[in-house]
Amino acid sequence: MGKVLIVDDDTSIRKRYRKLLSQNNIKTLVAPEALRVGELLMREKSEIELILLDLQIKEVDGRGIFDIIHEYAPEIPVVVQSVLPLKEQKIRVPRARAYFNKADGDEKLLELVKKIVGQN
Repeated sequence: MGKVLIVDDDTSIRKRYRKLLSQNNIKTLVAPEALRVGELLMREKSEIELILLDLQIKEVDGRGIFDIIHEYAPEIPVVVQSVLPLKEQKIRVPRARAYFNKADGDEKLLELVKKIVGQN
């Protein structure tokens, strides 16, 4: 199984998701901003099976990061995750594989990740 790349500028979210996924035998990589995403895609693209992308990142928002991902690794599915309503997420990034509202909780996120990476 490949790795899940967690893209979020909130340290507590990155740590929480990393712990949740690792407790379920899912390897992770983390990136707090666009530059790190680019570095990881260049180095570990073949290992990345899924990207969890926060929409509201300070320097380059999630839409810009999605465009980078789509240009360099269009085959990697992206789950947009945010506190924004799902409808707003879909408007901002219409080509994502799935959308997740952070308020729905960790178990729903884990279920979605497992479904996409084939661990169901």
